[in-house]
Amino acid sequence: MLTLEDKSILVVATIRNVEKTLISEINNCIRALNGFKSIHFYLVESDSTDKTQAILKQLKETLPSFSYTSLGILQKQIPDRLERIRYCRNFYIKYIRSISKEKMPTYVLVVDLDGMNSALNSKSVRSCFMREDWDVVLANQTFGYYDILALRHPVWQKGDWTVEFEKEKKKIKKPKSGYWLYKIVYFLSLDRIKRKVLYSKMIRINKRDSWIEVDSGFGGAAIYKTEVLLKYDYSKEFESVETDHVSLHRKLSRDGGKIVINPRFINSHFNTYNINRYVILRMIRIILWRNKRIYQSQLYRLVKSIKL
Repeated sequence: MLTLEDKSILVVATIRNVEKTLISEINNCIRALNGFKSIHFYLVESDSTDKTQAILKQLKETLPSFSYTSLGILQKQIPDRLERIRYCRNFYIKYIRSISKEKMPTYVLVVDLDGMNSALNSKSVRSCFMREDWDVVLANQTFGYYDILALRHPVWQKGDWTVEFEKEKKKIKKPKSGYWLYKIVYFLSLDRIKRKVLYSKMIRINKRDSWIEVDSGFGGAAIYKTEVLLKYDYSKEFESVETDHVSLHRKLSRDGGKIVINPRFINSHFNTYNINRYVILRMIRIILWRNKRIYQSQLYRLVKSIKL
């Protein structure tokens, strides 16, 4: 296992409207990374309409190793959500490349700070350094690996699941009549397709399993050797449908870089994505979302706030 006591790590993230989770997620990262010589944070915020910016100012005042940039409202300039995230991720790439050689971190941890890393701990982080033959280590979730959008693997997930979904969706006739039975049949047909192209891919990876080499992935947490982000960024090379992570990882994989999922690097158990693997839970959530009275009720807000 690598000795981390003389290594430094930079935690980076793009954030929006994370007032409810930001402080707890930052504190959890600090606890999980306590074996490193030094830990620094750099966050890129945009388009928040809650108290996220006030909390960022508070964190900067209390944590000397914490810094951030607010990019303001990007939604009008960059309407597509995924492209906004790509833009913000390339902003922290610029920040990393501006660090002096003497202060350059050994590793960079890219995280989501919206509650996805509630299960991260020092034991899971240290398990990533039992081996050195990697360029990127991706996290695992005990209830099922959820990030199929960023995943690329020659067998498990070859392409973008949303493209496959839209292709299959066109084969189904949308009901012209308002008759509820037709709507139910249509919904079940769409759900069947989604189960095939998305939920069936959210496999459970036992933490005792061997590391899985992939061409791309994320899963809410990824540790990079810093030289990867000094060489590659999230920019697209082609006008195609692909996420920010796929753009970066495709370049790295093409040049022989090694990207792995470490089954012991667990950052989440249940989350808002992988619980959808079960049809009964999907149905319940859809009923809640579509019923305005239930959706706006105090009980629903309480249930939604519970961290699994």
